Amino acid sequence: MRYDDYVLKSGTTVASALKMLEVNEYKALILEEEGLITGILTDGDIRRFLLANGSLLSDAKTAATNNPVSVTGYHEQSARDMLEQRDCTVVPMINRTGHVHALVFKDATLHREQADINNHVIIMAGGLGTRLFPYTEILPKPLIPVGRATITELIIDRFKKFGCRDITLVVNHKKNLIKSYFSEIETDYNLSFIEERVPLGTGGGLAFFKGRFDYPVFVTYCDNVIEADYRDILNHHQNHKYDITMVVAEKTMSIPYGVIQINEDGEITEINEKPEETYLINTGFYVVSPAFTDMVEKECFQHMTDLIAKAGKRGLKVGSYTIEEDCFIDIGKLEDIKSLGNKLR
Repeated sequence: MRYDDYVLKSGTTVASALKMLEVNEYKALILEEEGLITGILTDGDIRRFLLANGSLLSDAKTAATNNPVSVTGYHEQSARDMLEQRDCTVVPMINRTGHVHALVFKDATLHREQADINNHVIIMAGGLGTRLFPYTEILPKPLIPVGRATITELIIDRFKKFGCRDITLVVNHKKNLIKSYFSEIETDYNLSFIEERVPLGTGGGLAFFKGRFDYPVFVTYCDNVIEADYRDILNHHQNHKYDITMVVAEKTMSIPYGVIQINEDGEITEINEKPEETYLINTGFYVVSPAFTDMVEKECFQHMTDLIAKAGKRGLKVGSYTIEEDCFIDIGKLEDIKSLGNKLR
């Protein structure tokens, strides 16, 4: 099965579309114009069209369902939830510009064929995992299971979708357990390890990569999953000529009380009952160019956020890329792990 086998070209007749549906396992086609979805056609749509005296020689778009439901981003499980809720055959996943990049069916996802990116991926995996205590007393955070895989494998799987197969884990806490685990499993990617001698924080480990790359690399923590178009993130970084791009997520916080505004005399001027505020939060996912990496001091504890502030003061270009709240999945707390087994597949 290929993505293109499910795309109906403009001007195709109902008869031709019917022949395509006969050989398609999922009995559904999408109509596209310049990559933008305009409709979905199923065998049921054609039956209803013909029963209403439609012609087999008509343009297939006259039989299709217009304005189909879709999911923005790369959150496959959200698309599958929508399949069940809406009782539909296929849910397209679209990017921020509305262009379709994948079709999600009940038990398969077909991605549009695009050129792979092969930028290196650095996963900061040396932390103690204090938010996941007491699990991390036994297992290091990178090996915490989420569903049927470790969180690190889930992160790597998402990079593989876009062609990234060169991965480095910066390790420290329980590093031998991490290295032993990955030595025992079969992988279709190149995995290497860099060992911290002392804790270097969320950004200090970047010093190991000084002078190693002459192109941007991905950097991520090992307790989050980003469901987004990594190609688009990289293009955004390069098009704006950023030295570092932080992926940020919209986060809406609800205050469960009435919020009171008062004047200088203590008189109440406004009551806002259970207000909601939307913020942009750091997801711990970055694209980093060599100029940023060269700034990191060797063998020195440094947080990434401190390095970003330092970069701005030095005149480096610091940018952001915004994703929706549901596309940022944080497994840093025990309650998150318990609820994400089915969400991340």
